[in-house]
Amino acid sequence: ARRLAERLSVRGLMNVQMAVKDETVYILEVNPRASRTVPFVSKAKGSPWARIAARVMMGA
Repeated sequence: ARRLAERLSVRGLMNVQMAVKDETVYILEVNPRASRTVPFVSKAKGSPWARIAARVMMGA
């Protein structure tokens, strides 16, 4: 995901949807936005991901 973000020049959060078939990973969609799981990950990790992403996108 990190290499994909770098190649697409994404700054901040991105949502990647993938499918796996016969041990091959296919990228279905990539969006430069947060997914609905971000609040859950933030709470589980104890990190304010939305705030961090906003600062990154603003160049901070």
